[in-house]
Amino acid sequence: MKKEAVLEKTLVGKFYPATMMDEQRSFATANAELEQDQAFQDFVAEHCLSDQRASLIVFGPENFMYWYGVLVAGKVEVPQGLMKYELPAKNVIVEEMDNQISALDMPLNLMVPTMIQKMTDQGFKLYENPGDSDTPFFTQELNLATKKLIQSWYGSAED
Repeated sequence: MKKEAVLEKTLVGKFYPATMMDEQRSFATANAELEQDQAFQDFVAEHCLSDQRASLIVFGPENFMYWYGVLVAGKVEVPQGLMKYELPAKNVIVEEMDNQISALDMPLNLMVPTMIQKMTDQGFKLYENPGDSDTPFFTQELNLATKKLIQSWYGSAED
């Protein structure tokens, strides 16, 4: 786990409120739904992103919004039927892991606290409530070909 500067990115896909979580507290069903969306498949093919997937959690003071799709460098126009969320250039806390092909379908109540515990164990200062940060974001980027996962925590209290 390390601190790293990332450039501006845009998540292209769709967002889902917390009420869309399944009984396992994951968004696996929502993820599968977007995978069946022709506009999404056309977008990833056109931008050579077929092996890439990403999720984004945008924390609020009392809730969160979940996004699923792909991360693109910089800003990009999206086709009708898809949405985008622009992420700023920022110093983030990053962890890279191998063999994580199912990571984007993991229950959030297991994955997020695990990441928070790892960061605090390594001495990173975090907001007690991630939604209090000016950049309350957590991203996961998965390369489907290599099964490599990159998790990035934007909401550090150290900046």
